[in-house]
Amino acid sequence: VLVPEISLTPQTAARFEKRFTGAGLAGVAVLHSGLTASQRHAAWSRVAAGEARVIIGARSAIFAPAVKLGLVVVDEEHDGSYKQDQLPRYHARDVAIKRAQLAGCPIILGSATPSLESWANASAGKFNLLTLTNRAGGGTLPIVTIVDMAEERKARTRLDPQAAKHVHLIGPRLEAALDSTLAAGGQAILLLNRRGFANYVCCPSPQCGWILSCDDCDARLVLHRSSDTPRGGFVTCHLCLARKLMPKTCPSCGKPVVAFGLGTQRVEDELIRKLGPSRNLVLGKTVLRCDSDTMRHARDYDSALGRFASGEVKVLVGTQMISKGLDFPNVRLVGVVLADTTLALPDFRAAERTFQLISQVAGRAGRSSAIGTVIVQTLSPQSPAIRFAAKHDYAGFAQRELAIRTSAKLPPTVRMARIVCRDQKAHKARISAEQIAASLRALDLPLRVIGAMEAPISRIAAHYRMAVEVYAPTAPELLRGLTTLRDQGLLKSDAHTAVDVDPLDLM
Repeated sequence: VLVPEISLTPQTAARFEKRFTGAGLAGVAVLHSGLTASQRHAAWSRVAAGEARVIIGARSAIFAPAVKLGLVVVDEEHDGSYKQDQLPRYHARDVAIKRAQLAGCPIILGSATPSLESWANASAGKFNLLTLTNRAGGGTLPIVTIVDMAEERKARTRLDPQAAKHVHLIGPRLEAALDSTLAAGGQAILLLNRRGFANYVCCPSPQCGWILSCDDCDARLVLHRSSDTPRGGFVTCHLCLARKLMPKTCPSCGKPVVAFGLGTQRVEDELIRKLGPSRNLVLGKTVLRCDSDTMRHARDYDSALGRFASGEVKVLVGTQMISKGLDFPNVRLVGVVLADTTLALPDFRAAERTFQLISQVAGRAGRSSAIGTVIVQTLSPQSPAIRFAAKHDYAGFAQRELAIRTSAKLPPTVRMARIVCRDQKAHKARISAEQIAASLRALDLPLRVIGAMEAPISRIAAHYRMAVEVYAPTAPELLRGLTTLRDQGLLKSDAHTAVDVDPLDLM
């Protein structure tokens, strides 16, 4: 049984142990990269000896030495975490399909929002499509309301002109819903898929224009509040992980710097400011933040979920890690603070990811007799991805998105590979990418080659990045082209060249 996140393995393992204990099937092994070497060895040995009948883990668990494999389950099969972004760049879902085929056993790909690749395979009859029309644990789907943040800001400013001077991530409608939910004894989840406090640190002078950016990456530094550091926090690069103290003044003109933007820290800060006194909300006690800054180990996440399940924590604030796998009957409200964080990315999967994120987190509400409420704040209220998600209409979204992908000749209607050339010298990266692109175009194969071109993130960790995208009607034609270049010595996955077949990340 594969789960997309290491943090989900404890609760999944607990459910299997509870269900099968005493039925002759006891023996659950957990396998993932977060284990110590001895724990991993012990679990691996139990699996190889046939003692563990159920194997649960993240993507690497698919390689477990099962003696007699009878069933493979991939939970949340759409999740991008199943794709490894370093060598070997395998997709655990695809490996699982192949392994089940070799073992001659069934495989179940489970998801409320299947990847378009899997949906296309089901629509073409390659997969059997099984649908659950009712929630497994009972309850009805929540009521989803789309809130236009621009209109709310205008309305707030009309009532209070001074309000325009402040950042309001929690709008009036979401604030009122939070207040009533907490007053009634319910719990709430607030999602913002961006960590930190502010993602834009700059000089306030229009004549200066200085912006705090990473020295080694094409990225702005993000402010993280911290009481343990001087000046109240530090700035960090989310790409190369470089970190330094928050500057007090602009290095160009000497004026005090300002921080704009949003992040999970800012959400919890605003939540305490607006509802803390009236609803007895306390950071770290009744309000808990779940992101990669606070949840460093699986046990941290397990502990946080335990406190949320017990009712000690009233509001859970976090990134996408709280959007899936959570089943708490008292969650009556889910708030998507900003649904646009992934929508504007230069990636053809942006709409699909936005739909999946909203649908998944919306599914955390109303998992009992009480009807759940979901409020989606957005600056793009007319976006089809957001509107289909609000209607719980996956089939409608998939049909529309597949039609767009087909007309644009994009996956899953074609196969794709992405080659990224990296070098500390920009011209060297460009020369390598241009040579690869020219060689691919010269092949007598039906390949569509785009590039060489700068990657959307043109520099990471002091290395410039040039990308080449290759499209082919079928996988054999695509692999034939890549193999030809590899045999010619032009293509090799190493420190300077990354070859990603069926990429999920185009940044």
